[in-house]
Amino acid sequence: MKLAVLLLLAGAALRFDITDGRGKRASGVVIEPGAPDADGWSALSVVKGKGEPVLVWPLDASAKAPDGPEPIPAMVIQRGDEKALANARVVAAIAAPVVLGVSSIEERARETGFSAPDLAKAMAGLESSPDALASGVGLLYANKPAAAADKLAQALRERQRQLTRMPSEIYAAAMIYGRALALENKFDDAAVAFLAALKERPASEAARNARAEALVKAGKPEAAEQILKVR
Repeated sequence: MKLAVLLLLAGAALRFDITDGRGKRASGVVIEPGAPDADGWSALSVVKGKGEPVLVWPLDASAKAPDGPEPIPAMVIQRGDEKALANARVVAAIAAPVVLGVSSIEERARETGFSAPDLAKAMAGLESSPDALASGVGLLYANKPAAAADKLAQALRERQRQLTRMPSEIYAAAMIYGRALALENKFDDAAVAFLAALKERPASEAARNARAEALVKAGKPEAAEQILKVR
């Protein structure tokens, strides 16, 4: 019982820096974390907000407490708010599951209330973004994995070097970076990137399977088998 209470308190202690579709501080929006898993990660949900709020970041609506005092970055947009498609970081957040191959544009459009053509157009415009992660996502969507990898490597380094390290930010950047490297057929490097994600979130089946697949393609099936044994 005591352990369960401690876990619930740990989840409730998460603090968020919530921005809206325009990149401004969201008012009247409350994100509630669920009970953390064994690695300290909690599923997130919006429990208070005007209109039809949609949580688009962190990646897969999960986060862990950072190792410093700063709040966790989160994005909550209004469903179908067309002005959100002018915000590169918001579009990149929506597009991340698409470039990772876990969701389609049509699915993400339905989830966020946009038309698939409008969302695709916004994603195509990410390439020139000054934000490294957004640009990397756009380049990956444009099937330019080599150029995307350069930007995503920068995005990952930026997050790893922050004074307050955010597991949800590092995990997402590492997963997308690994995806770019894998599409570039740099499987050893991709396995290293997925390992960075796995270190942040050991229970992630997505990171574990991606690393194992990269190792198999790198000619290291035994190493991949060992990874898959650890569940």
